[in-house]
Amino acid sequence: MKTYLIPAFFFLALFFSCQKAEDPNSISGDPKTEFTNVGDTTSIYFELRQLGLGSNYIGVDVAVVSNNNGIVTSKGRLRIDTVLTHKVDTTLGTAKLPPEVKREIREKLIRVFNAKVDSSDKNNIKIDFEIKSKVTSEGIQDFHHSEGDLSKPFTLVKYSAKVGDKYEFTDKDGNKFVREVIKRSTTDDYPIGFWYIKVIVVEETIVEGPLKDFFGKIIYYTNHKFGLVGVELERDGKKYEIGIFPPNL
Repeated sequence: MKTYLIPAFFFLALFFSCQKAEDPNSISGDPKTEFTNVGDTTSIYFELRQLGLGSNYIGVDVAVVSNNNGIVTSKGRLRIDTVLTHKVDTTLGTAKLPPEVKREIREKLIRVFNAKVDSSDKNNIKIDFEIKSKVTSEGIQDFHHSEGDLSKPFTLVKYSAKVGDKYEFTDKDGNKFVREVIKRSTTDDYPIGFWYIKVIVVEETIVEGPLKDFFGKIIYYTNHKFGLVGVELERDGKKYEIGIFPPNL
């Protein structure tokens, strides 16, 4: 699955069942789903024309390497070049940040995704990354903002959610993230491949902390059968879409 690469491309999911049932950051349900078996591979793509870099796209496959009672570990390799990194740097506004702040953000992303970066060839930079999540028949959680701490899940979606439901998380740096359900389809209205499906749409913002005015919004499109099916980054009035094709589509 996937989330932050273009901020990491990507996308996804989830843990913890030892809390009270009413806790929004607790999910149960069947840990066996149609898209989290070992070997299941999700394809993610980003069209470069959104950045003014032609009509091609960047793609990455993310494969499930383990599923321990719903705790899913997926791995992938992203290939990029300095033209893309510079364009993303400018688009997201990070080019204007002090070098030490940029370094902190880069190191945080490396920790979040357990990333290994090979930049020996600037025209073929390889980023191996890992995503840990909890996925069940009830919903999806991720550990991005806890930097992989499985005792601190952050709910991405509950499939029983209603519009207005919120999930909150404060990271160790004092940034408070809020995910709010802003739409629940009543008809098949979200395009994916040659089909349309119903989705639950979740909007993430930072309401407090040092990153409050920096990242804008992240919008997640989810489905009870396919999981995370799309991500949209919104900043300064512009939207950047990341397409996701689950293995069971």
